[in-house]
Amino acid sequence: TLINDPKSVDAYVVDRANIKSLPAAKILYSVSPRIHALLRNKNVFEPEIGTAREGLRTFDDYRFLRLRWEVPPLCIGSNETWEPLAKGGEFARYYSDLPLLVRWATCGKELAEENRKVNGQVAQSRQASDYYRRAGGTYSKRSAKGFSIRALPAGCIIGTKGPAVLSESKVLPAYIIGWLNSRLIRSLIHIQANAYEFNTGILKRLPWQYADEPEKLANDVIEAIHALRREARLNEANSCFISVILASSINEIADRIARLSLEVAQTVAKCQTTCDETMDRLYAVDSTSLKSLSVENAEDSDGDEDQEDSEEDSESAVSVAEGDRTKAALELTSYCVGVCVGRWDVRVAIDPSFAPKLPDPFDPLPVCPPGMLVGPDGLPAEPNRIVSEEWLRARPDANTLPPDGSVKTPTIPDSEYPLRISWDGVLVDDPGFNGDRPHRDDIVRRMREVFDLLWKDKAHEIEQEACDILGVSDLRDYFRRPAGFFQDHLKRYSKSRRKAPIYWPLSTPSGSYTLWLYYHRLNDQTIYAAVNKYVEPKISEVERGSAGIENDLKSASGRDVTGLTDRLSEARTFLGELRDLREELLRIAALPYKPDLNDGVIINASPFHDLFRLRSWAKDTGDCWKKLQKGDYDWAHLAYTIRPDRVREVCRTDRSIAIAHGLEALCEVEAPGSKKKDGRGRRRKENS
Repeated sequence: TLINDPKSVDAYVVDRANIKSLPAAKILYSVSPRIHALLRNKNVFEPEIGTAREGLRTFDDYRFLRLRWEVPPLCIGSNETWEPLAKGGEFARYYSDLPLLVRWATCGKELAEENRKVNGQVAQSRQASDYYRRAGGTYSKRSAKGFSIRALPAGCIIGTKGPAVLSESKVLPAYIIGWLNSRLIRSLIHIQANAYEFNTGILKRLPWQYADEPEKLANDVIEAIHALRREARLNEANSCFISVILASSINEIADRIARLSLEVAQTVAKCQTTCDETMDRLYAVDSTSLKSLSVENAEDSDGDEDQEDSEEDSESAVSVAEGDRTKAALELTSYCVGVCVGRWDVRVAIDPSFAPKLPDPFDPLPVCPPGMLVGPDGLPAEPNRIVSEEWLRARPDANTLPPDGSVKTPTIPDSEYPLRISWDGVLVDDPGFNGDRPHRDDIVRRMREVFDLLWKDKAHEIEQEACDILGVSDLRDYFRRPAGFFQDHLKRYSKSRRKAPIYWPLSTPSGSYTLWLYYHRLNDQTIYAAVNKYVEPKISEVERGSAGIENDLKSASGRDVTGLTDRLSEARTFLGELRDLREELLRIAALPYKPDLNDGVIINASPFHDLFRLRSWAKDTGDCWKKLQKGDYDWAHLAYTIRPDRVREVCRTDRSIAIAHGLEALCEVEAPGSKKKDGRGRRRKENS
């Protein structure tokens, strides 16, 4: 291209040979000669220091991916049914949780077969499998916010959208994470990326310089990760969750959350400064001059944007304070529901010293969050198999059980636990009929039992403060509103395009009666037990109450008649809704309904779609149910339970679905690799 005015600020004169010598011959005409020289450096990340690798692609995320809380903890871990998956995610430096799991039963055989069916002979599920389960760093391959890398714990499968960056030398993974997160190296990545896509080839060719004291930067990175995990311990959807913060008021809880967030931000900012200054000094470059070339230009990623005026700062501070208050109230109510059904160990909230230490950031993720109520095997507790306080104190960390023989009394009976647990996983919205006392498992009554345990004489004040913050008249109003607790819960437990709420409200049309089911206690007897224990007694109670009102009407007069007539009409309407609820539940149970948590939340919830009052969730589950009936999800265990003949027929021609149901012997399609050459060079079918 000819340039008429070489002195123009919009014109660049670059030696063509320089461009041709750059990685992939990128036309980086606007960068300085020093940056050109860096990009031509022969000492690069691979193979000198480490490597960057993309992993598998499922071709059917809906089938092969789950959120961590969707499947039984017993099935999570290396060489189990489900293994943690790095699949990109939101912009996050240094630390981010890995909420996704990939189905890896039979060493990925089912996934590999589906890949082969969709993608021909290429088994994408085996892509870079030699690099699976290694600790290092991971990042989002595509991000409009720019490049960011965080810790990758051991024991994780890697995906195409969440590549791994691994050390192949003595350089620590923490140092590599700090190096890549530095402003200079990020800028070098950005100027070579196309459309916010950060291919592994860019990282492999990055110029490498050895630091004199790499330990300082690595230590700062580890400190930043620890700080971010301290904040993550308050998020019950996080694999590091321990407990909510307790204080004398929700306002104080919100203040403590805000102070913690500020401390974490300061620690991360200190780490970022160390990374930026270290790399600028090491590479002899002032990277601040590169920021205008970065895709992060519009983002306040380094915290060095100009300060806004005081009025805007004040409004922002008020907004943050209100957000913290609401967040604290939401987390508190959700936590208390989990305590009622035995999901969380309330003793850890009361005495934080019972909480196990988090594992090293590069160790495998805990199978169960550290705050979970567990048995002596470290898995979710069962009746009369709750670990003792002695066991909790003896536990080295969230990944490790106490040494054999080190705990004299590892478990306690339920009677010694400070709170009654609804082991059947069912709570009910039942305040009583006609002035009766609330049901023993009424959700509001159970919540108040937790409040009484945690706050004693201040329990009522905490409850009222929570209601004021949430904008409801009382807790029952919050649980009954479709846009109340359940909508908040659905939002909290939705991630990576998956909606996976674990507390399900099965309601009458008016919402006057609701069964709350805890997903992890579902079994093929749950519906029958709920009908027999809750719905049938409620119907009998309302029938008796209606009969009493009818008797009162016989002797009533004047205005009493009008009042009693209205009450009788309401009772009969309520009774009709309860009977309809019973019939719908029994219809679902007779499908037959045999839930398998490996199918995921939405498939297990789909038969109940007519009982959900939140329209968006009712539609999602309804659409899922239609597809399940049509045969779109014949890989699901629930599909096989309801339509066994159809699924068995599908297994004859689809090896992947046959593997999913353990019916590979039915498949008439030749297995891949089943042909071998005989001695005469011809192929023969392998005997099976």
